[in-house]
Amino acid sequence: MASTFSEFKPVLKVPAFRRLWLAQLLSLTAQNGIHFVQLVLIERLTGQSLQIGLMIAAFSLPPVLFSFVAGTVVDRVPKKWIIIFSNLFRAVLAFSYIFTLNWLAHFPTALLLLVYTITFLGSSIGSFFNPAVLAKLPLLVEEEQLIVANSLFNFTTALAQLAGLLIIAPAAVKVLGLPGAFGLMGTFYMIAFVLVFKLPRDQGRKVDRSIASARKMWKEVREGWVFVARNRPIYLAITQLTLVASLIMILAMIAPGFSSRVLGLAPEDAVVVFAPAGVGMFVAIVVLGRFGKKIPSQWMQFAMLGVAAVSFGLLALISYDYTALHIPDVQVSQRVTTATILVALSVMPLGFGLYIINTLAQTTLQRMTPEALRGRVFTVQFMMASLVGLVPMLIAATLADIVGIPAMLFWLAVSCLMVGAFSLYDAYRHPQETT
Repeated sequence: MASTFSEFKPVLKVPAFRRLWLAQLLSLTAQNGIHFVQLVLIERLTGQSLQIGLMIAAFSLPPVLFSFVAGTVVDRVPKKWIIIFSNLFRAVLAFSYIFTLNWLAHFPTALLLLVYTITFLGSSIGSFFNPAVLAKLPLLVEEEQLIVANSLFNFTTALAQLAGLLIIAPAAVKVLGLPGAFGLMGTFYMIAFVLVFKLPRDQGRKVDRSIASARKMWKEVREGWVFVARNRPIYLAITQLTLVASLIMILAMIAPGFSSRVLGLAPEDAVVVFAPAGVGMFVAIVVLGRFGKKIPSQWMQFAMLGVAAVSFGLLALISYDYTALHIPDVQVSQRVTTATILVALSVMPLGFGLYIINTLAQTTLQRMTPEALRGRVFTVQFMMASLVGLVPMLIAATLADIVGIPAMLFWLAVSCLMVGAFSLYDAYRHPQETT
């Protein structure tokens, strides 16, 4: 374990990187925690999965709507100030729940509309925040440190998802209630706001509001898309990042149903699905730290897509077995224990594979994109992830009920195989290039 953390020591010794990393951890924990509290609030107000789908749409639409201009803004405006004010504004949105929950307690429809509105606004801010953070990162560390820095950032993202969704937010709801939970998440944003204040400046360009400037802005937007379309390693990396983001979102959606309908546990016990994946991600950190520079990225990414496909296939088989068979009451406890162990053994390699794919693909974008284009390229990435993942997110909860969880997991395995086959074909045609 000591050797694992030693891989991160060089980048963590950089004060600016350390502040940005801690701010990212707090911001993402708050973002995921707010999602959980919102789900609890919507469930209490409506008890309908359709309303949860609408909230997901409110979160997924802004990256699609604003990505065309967000990248240009990130490239034209100092990234430091985008990061600072993004945390501040989202803190204000989180704190606003404390007051509105009391004011609209007797008006559930108005409260529901407010949840959608705040979700939309918070996601809109994130459309600028996320590309700014990723574009700022290469300015804080040396190029040879990028893969380690990305590895740490990606593990932090997974850790924040686990902590926010499955530990901190559930505990906060039980101890502090809904208003207190929202207040805690707002506090996390405020701490992140303070941390990034001392980030070094980066040079942005003065904003010109003339018609000529607007035309130039749209030209710059097109330049980002053209750069992605004409660079094979770039669009392949974005395809892989989009797949990983979509798989994680869908897995998060079906996890409560998997916990209750397959394992026979409570929906909030979905931690049994995610926690082993976190272990797999931790192991992936060791592998990347020690061997990441020795294995061609193309072949490693293909292998990890295969690992993910096998993992989803095993989960589908486990799901089919435990949902299709009628188990006598006296055997329920033993069967649940067996199923939980099998799920853990299947999910650990899934977390391992998805983490490595995500880290290598993100590092490719940062290494192969000129600094002047990074904001626009990262924005294309986030827009594609949101656009492609929007429809599956809207229908995943409903389809899991209609076709069943086993079928849903089976098609996730097929999607991994399809992208893996494309990656293998690409690596075969371009063996001299490594991404």
